[in-house]
Amino acid sequence: MKKFTLFILLLSFLSTNISAQKEGIQFTNQNWNQVIIQAAKEDKIIFVDAYTDWCQPCKKMDKRVFPQKLVGDFYNKNFVNVKMNMEKGIGEELQKKYDVFFYPTFLFLTADGKVVHRIAGYQSVPKLLELGKTANDPKKRLSYFEEQFANGDRDPKFLMKYTDVRKAAMDGSHNAIAEAYLATQKDWTTKENLKFIFKQVDDTDSKLFDYILENRAVFEKQFKASRVAGKIENLIYQKVYDDQGNASLEELDRLFKKVYEPKVAEQASSRFKLNYFLEKKSSENYAKEAVKYYKNFPAKDPSELSDVAYNFYDLDVSNKKLLKKALKWTKKAVKADASLFNYEALAAIYYKLGKKRKATNAANSAIDAAKKMKEDYSETQKLLDKIKAM
Repeated sequence: MKKFTLFILLLSFLSTNISAQKEGIQFTNQNWNQVIIQAAKEDKIIFVDAYTDWCQPCKKMDKRVFPQKLVGDFYNKNFVNVKMNMEKGIGEELQKKYDVFFYPTFLFLTADGKVVHRIAGYQSVPKLLELGKTANDPKKRLSYFEEQFANGDRDPKFLMKYTDVRKAAMDGSHNAIAEAYLATQKDWTTKENLKFIFKQVDDTDSKLFDYILENRAVFEKQFKASRVAGKIENLIYQKVYDDQGNASLEELDRLFKKVYEPKVAEQASSRFKLNYFLEKKSSENYAKEAVKYYKNFPAKDPSELSDVAYNFYDLDVSNKKLLKKALKWTKKAVKADASLFNYEALAAIYYKLGKKRKATNAANSAIDAAKKMKEDYSETQKLLDKIKAM
């Protein structure tokens, strides 16, 4: 009886699962040439879900959006639907051909390969439905705007809308359209134009970005200084980081010099590198940058030096010369505040330098300070045990 019940439940689950799959978008299993033939034969647009295996928003689309009935009903009726991994097989060719850099990217192509519409990024069910309707409307999709622009349409309202459509494609092509719009404007400082520039800027090597820097006070008055600063910094980080989370430090230096006064740029760049090397666990680079930073920009709070010195221990810095610099910092910190943490950092640096007796004394002082303040010293005890084992 139990086996029969389990069998019925399994059938029910499979039935529900198959039903859900049928209700959503039906992606074809045909090869690319067969997809093209089908699209030409049925006079349909090809909808391409350009994804990668590592793309988390792509997986969310697969789980939450593509299986929905409303989406399936519209897309199955109007398009030939295909999923394409941009890092495998024909997908690699399509990635280069259509400049796909963000995932997911959704391409709407004619059978002869012309892009009629495109957008990048996660789309909710309502947004994906609206996207499909736009792609299916000859007077709303991207190709219509391209044709109008190529035919000389420079109406400001058209150019503003076209900029939005091009930016959504996330292929880096909207800056030229934004500049074309601004060329029609005598005054860039109107509320509408400031909002337009602030919204559309996405490249540190663009006229829009340069204009914000040159007129920063105007933008700060309109959008608040903190928001403008955040925008500038986000664009810089977007520029210097690659897909693997590695930063071009030369590019960082160049951009900080472009954005800040020389001394501010130097400090901002060095502070960034400190955090970056710490994140990457690049011990020697971190230690060298820390020594350089606090030589040029002395810490106001000695405990900050103690914090950085403890990172030397955590990162297992082995350079004796650099460790001796850290030792001076911890001594200064202990002199200013004989706390658990400052003594612990001193003990850690003595330990790295092989000074067992001094490391033991510093660790015991840290524990005494902790007991006095009724603080947890379990981590210090672990350090003391390591010191005793030297």
